[in-house]
This record gives sequence, structure tokens and C-alpha cells, in this order.
Amino acid sequence: MTMPVERTRALRQAGELLRELHRRQDIPEDIRRWAEGVLRHYPEEWQLRLLAQEWHRQGHSMLSQPAALAPEADQPQNTNSN
Repeated sequence: MTMPVERTRALRQAGELLRELHRRQDIPEDIRRWAEGVLRHYPEEWQLRLLAQEWHRQGHSMLSQPAALAPEADQPQNTNSN
């Protein structure tokens, strides 16, 4: 069973993967454009942290909300975009 913190981590890592695919010049152009299009609507890391903190604050558990997120212990809790 996926834990909320694992779900949060997967979303963060997916964003990192998309940014890497978009940045690398050795990736085919169509894949880079695809990654760019998805990133246009993908939440920033600070937004993911904010969502996870809000889920956690409201007390949602993975049993009551299967799509719940949880803050990652090893990530900064700053919600500023910079």
C-alpha cells in the first residue's frame, strides 16, 4: 500500500524527471516538447509541499482519503516559490 509520504515523493520526483527531460539536449526534441507541455501545468515543488502540509493539517489519512499526500521529512517546509 502506498503511504501518503511516498505519493508526495513520487510527485516531486516526477517533476524532477520532467525538468531533466526538458533540459537535456541529448533527448529527442519531441520528448523535450512533451515534457515542456506537461511542466506548463505541473505543480511547482513549493505547491506540492503546501498541498501535502494542508492534507496533513486537516488530518486526512490514507484510509479516509486514498489520494492523500503527506509532507516529506527530508524536504524543507518553506512554502515560498524562491
